[in-house]
Amino acid sequence: MYIMASASELRENNAGVRGGQLAGPSIGPASGTQAMEAHPAWPMISRLPVILAVNIPLSGFKVSDLLNLRCGQTIVSAWAATEELPMKAGALQLSWGEFEAVGERMALRLTRLA
Repeated sequence: MYIMASASELRENNAGVRGGQLAGPSIGPASGTQAMEAHPAWPMISRLPVILAVNIPLSGFKVSDLLNLRCGQTIVSAWAATEELPMKAGALQLSWGEFEAVGERMALRLTRLA
């Protein structure tokens, strides 16, 4: 399942489209909770691709360093290994995660939603 927006954003904006404006069934405490999956547009919306991005600051990293990257090379970051990383879709922060080794690959494990 693709994450489209945070639950709090959906509650604030009322997901859906009506008359060219964002509108739709009320979601949240005032009307009782309604799952995103219950929205009439969910079958279409749930199939839209979303690119999740994790940005890690690399102080001192130059364009020449980028051009000289090689497979298997390690890049040093000032980000603490125990600190959670913000995961975003565009400008919207959706969650936090942390890197974890899986075999010989690195994975990002979701630790909490924003």
